[in-house]
Amino acid sequence: MGSVPMARLIAVVEDEAIVLVGYQMLFESWGYDVVAVASADEALARLSALARAPDVVVADYRLKHGRTGVEAIRAIQAAWGDAVPGILVTGDTGADRLREAAASGLPLLHKPVNAQQLQALIDRAIAGA
Repeated sequence: MGSVPMARLIAVVEDEAIVLVGYQMLFESWGYDVVAVASADEALARLSALARAPDVVVADYRLKHGRTGVEAIRAIQAAWGDAVPGILVTGDTGADRLREAAASGLPLLHKPVNAQQLQALIDRAIAGA
């Protein structure tokens, strides 16, 4: 009997609890394993406990305590390798914030997030990793 392949793992970093639950339910409905957390530190701890690198990281641009999703993605890449792709999601409309997010070179989705666009970005990120 062959072993069942593990589902792909998405790490979601979002500090708004209701939004985080929404992402978790969406990604699980698509068949992914999900690590849903509010901070980079939590993500690193959970991934370390699982001993699994995520296949992709989806992070909100603006996190609590002045942190950003770029920092969260970079921290996960530092721990698990630069090949881990990241996707930023933002509700920000400020030109400075959008420039900062764009300067990261990470794919950027604007809230409200379109599920089809998000799925296409995740598929592309995983395929390109």
